[in-house]
Amino acid sequence: MLDVLKVRIYPNKEQELSLAKSFGCSRFVWNFYLNKTNTQYQDTGKRMTYCQMAKDLTQLKKLTDYEWLLFPTAAVLQQSLKNLETAFKNFFSKRTGFPKFKSKHSKQSIRFPESCSIKSGSLKLPKLGLVKASLSKSVNGKIKSVTVSKTSTDKYFAAILFETDKLATTKQGKISGIDLGLNSLVTVFDGETCYKVDPIKPTRKYAKRLRIRHKALSRKVKGSKNRRKAIKVVAKVNEKISNTRQDFLHKLSRKLVDDNQVIVAENLCVKGLARTKLAKSIHDAGFGMLLNFISYKLDREGGKFVQVDRFFPSTKLCSCCGHKNDLLNLSIREWICLNCQATHDRDENASRNLRAEGIRILLTLSEAEGLTNTAGHAEIQACGETVRLVSTCTKKRQCGLGVSPSIATAVRVSEKQESPATLR
Repeated sequence: MLDVLKVRIYPNKEQELSLAKSFGCSRFVWNFYLNKTNTQYQDTGKRMTYCQMAKDLTQLKKLTDYEWLLFPTAAVLQQSLKNLETAFKNFFSKRTGFPKFKSKHSKQSIRFPESCSIKSGSLKLPKLGLVKASLSKSVNGKIKSVTVSKTSTDKYFAAILFETDKLATTKQGKISGIDLGLNSLVTVFDGETCYKVDPIKPTRKYAKRLRIRHKALSRKVKGSKNRRKAIKVVAKVNEKISNTRQDFLHKLSRKLVDDNQVIVAENLCVKGLARTKLAKSIHDAGFGMLLNFISYKLDREGGKFVQVDRFFPSTKLCSCCGHKNDLLNLSIREWICLNCQATHDRDENASRNLRAEGIRILLTLSEAEGLTNTAGHAEIQACGETVRLVSTCTKKRQCGLGVSPSIATAVRVSEKQESPATLR
């Protein structure tokens, strides 16, 4: 099992200069072969593979004008070519956009795929020696690779990928449905109680400070030293906003994972929501980041993360009788069911429906596995009223293809506690 530990490192002046050269060489190799691949594709209709780029790089180093490419280790430059090939594969698989050229004014990073170790509380890297590091926990397994990055505020970090023998244990806890929103970031229902967590809105909190820094930056002459200083000041405010958001989401996801064995959430289209007039609030909330944190933390601890299809009408369905209210719009926060006269809070009702739908998905998959006793079943979509074609990306994001015995038992216990109308 692989694990990652991200730590802050403190290189000295010589090591900073060495890292700057390695960053520059790695960035040049990326940009050079990205341009060469694009040119070759326009001429012949075929792009360069990793083997072709690696052979060409070996010959390029022998030229007098490119002798400076010999400064970093060969593995660092080869890793840059591997990253470029991976970027092209992700583009052709429609997982991301077309690879872009790298700039020296943005975040810099290189990866050391070998010859890395930890000695005396410091990180030993090729051609750098011992680099002072702030290790939050011990790394007992074999180190596979180390990715060193430099932020726009001149801070250095190292992401250590290592092997560990710690296997995921069978997690015990509740089954909760969470509904994401802007007024309340998450509304959690665990079968008994329901509570809400308000968003912290870090972008709006530091908006005034950011506006003042941007005004000061706009007065500086382009290309001057004062402008470079002002850019760093603006970058520090943006870093403060990002760190505040990540810290809050990490703490929230940790609380949810510690309290629950199964978490059910809606598979939101964050990119689509970010194109609306609420784009600033959507980005500030960090929906995608929160779901990502919950997913990997549950996976580490043997829990289960289930994502219900985005077209499931969780808000419009009555959690008591199952009646659908088609007249509901975004401005209505509380509504009364026309069928059973039950009063519903919009977010709380959605979290109840999501939990019930998640239990239904887990039970269906558990029964299907019991009948066939084989892995790799076709996915069961939790659609609302119609059957839709599901893209490859949606299939990869949806969870629940395998249910452990402990989770299946917990689902059956929860099913007995629920009323038949709730699971309808």
